[in-house]
Amino acid sequence: MSEAQWLVLRCLHCQQCSGQRLQTGRCPHCGQPFSRETEVVKVVSSATELHLEVSLANTPESLRDELRKRLERDSLGSNEVENIAPVKIFHALRDAVGEDGLLTFQDVSTILQRLNVQEAVETIMGQAEVEGLVIRAGEGRWVVLE
Repeated sequence: MSEAQWLVLRCLHCQQCSGQRLQTGRCPHCGQPFSRETEVVKVVSSATELHLEVSLANTPESLRDELRKRLERDSLGSNEVENIAPVKIFHALRDAVGEDGLLTFQDVSTILQRLNVQEAVETIMGQAEVEGLVIRAGEGRWVVLE
């Protein structure tokens, strides 16, 4: 197995689903042991997917489509925020530099919105200053160092 996988298992006794790494152990709902006969509802590759699929499997069928839409929308937004690498932000900032070598507050704000980054412009640019990537050139203006 090259990447971690999670199993969504349905307990034979209580019919509730849970997430497990292996088809062994006990049901966290009723305590009954899992066996080879335990139904594997789905195999997923991330904890986020596992959360989504266990929630859906334990939801009445008539509500699943609506719940899936809501959970996917919520998890997509949070993943984008969590997974954005600072280096990606700084590359985008460098690419947005004008001919004068400056970035303005509005330039940075636009980039952060496009990347769906929730941090404040001041926070991002303060970190860029600390790391020596930019120098403050005045209020709301920065020179990007190559």
